Amino acid sequence: MIPRMTVTGSLKGYRYNLQRSTFTLNKAITTVMTGRAFNSFAEDPAMAAHSFNLRRAYLRTSSQHSLNEDTVRKFEVAYSSMDSVEKVIDTDPEAKGAAYYAIIRALNDPDASGRNALGQEITAHANDMVQFMNGRYGDNFIFSGADALNVPLTWKPTINPDYAPDSIEAFKYLKADGSGTNDAGEANIVAQLNPNYDAGVTDPADPAFGQYLRPDGTGTLDPGEAAKLPQENPKYDEKSAFKYLTSSGEPTDKELNAGRTLFYRGVAVSSNDPSDLEKLDYISKGEKKYVDIGLGYDMNGGKVESSSVYNIALQAVNFLGGYGLEERSVTLPVRTNSAGESMPAQTFTFDDIPKNIVSITNEIGAILQRCSPEDGSFASTEEEARFNALVDAFEESSFRVKDRYTELTTQAEFLKNNQKQLETNAATINEQIQGIDYVDPAAAISDFIFAKYCYDTALKVGNSVLNQSLMDYMNFG
Repeated sequence: MIPRMTVTGSLKGYRYNLQRSTFTLNKAITTVMTGRAFNSFAEDPAMAAHSFNLRRAYLRTSSQHSLNEDTVRKFEVAYSSMDSVEKVIDTDPEAKGAAYYAIIRALNDPDASGRNALGQEITAHANDMVQFMNGRYGDNFIFSGADALNVPLTWKPTINPDYAPDSIEAFKYLKADGSGTNDAGEANIVAQLNPNYDAGVTDPADPAFGQYLRPDGTGTLDPGEAAKLPQENPKYDEKSAFKYLTSSGEPTDKELNAGRTLFYRGVAVSSNDPSDLEKLDYISKGEKKYVDIGLGYDMNGGKVESSSVYNIALQAVNFLGGYGLEERSVTLPVRTNSAGESMPAQTFTFDDIPKNIVSITNEIGAILQRCSPEDGSFASTEEEARFNALVDAFEESSFRVKDRYTELTTQAEFLKNNQKQLETNAATINEQIQGIDYVDPAAAISDFIFAKYCYDTALKVGNSVLNQSLMDYMNFG
């Protein structure tokens, strides 16, 4: 049986074919305009899933690249700061302007007439190093470890370790009830004892006569005739009464006259207190600040695998020779003093020599400023010996600083190389994405032209397809 061709049937077939041509043309136009191979997951599930994974990898690599770039910038600023410190402590005897150059001059100058000025210069170098290490990158302090928002290094007045204002040793006089006071008017008034008293002396003209003293200084046995004085506290110790210590170690109650101590994040750097050392040990060795810079970030037992991330915590104490105190012995050879007298060789042992190069430099400067302005002689033989011990400590500490300086250089170079590797990885992933997500422009334009030709052709043949059939006008009813 031959199917009957009707206008309605022909129109349905024509509509279907024209819709297909239109759809193909619209898709070709979209492809040319967007350049994409697919615009929804349903169009190509396999390639869409692959594209998603690649884009996730690209975003992760881009994030790692950004973190690595910030880290590189931070380490470049850190390197610049350490370069400035290294110039200050340069142990080349000919490096004029360096702290060591001034120290050698103070050590070897025959008359040492300029030691006071050299001390001021060396103290200024200590200030410079603190300023360099307190530098920032953006809003963060570079050498403050994991706590990048608080200034790492600060100077504070040296606290007297014997200071005890509430103890009886802190008061000069005694009240009648046995409590202490510094006001002579409040003190218990007692007869003045004769320091020369001898019970066997009976001659009133002898200074040893009389248990007490009159106001004129003669002795008497009658306490009523004696001069009345405030009762002194036999336990009085001025070290307990004053809060601070001067740079020479003497107690003082004036902050402006006090020496100074270097603190790192609130902890004294040159301390032998176990609690301080425990805090510094943790900050120096245990404190970390990790970033993911493409080293294969991984978790192990709920903890980050340290080898798969990068630690960007830089602690100032690690870069300045360390912290704490050490013991050093110094022997001064036979020499002649300013009066021309021969002085025998002497050996001194100090158990409180700082390891930190800033503290060492600061103390060297303080000792030199206490030297005689006339002939430059040290305030005491012990201070001369301590100066020599500090010079030895300075040299050893400077070697540790230079080791850290070299290590920082190596880290900066590694980060720069890693930056290039991340850029290469990102470019490779992006190239893969382009190959999956996007089409060749020439091929897309060719497909568009063919689709447009098919669509135009379909429209042109429409008239012949839609000729009415005679059967459509016949009535079989």
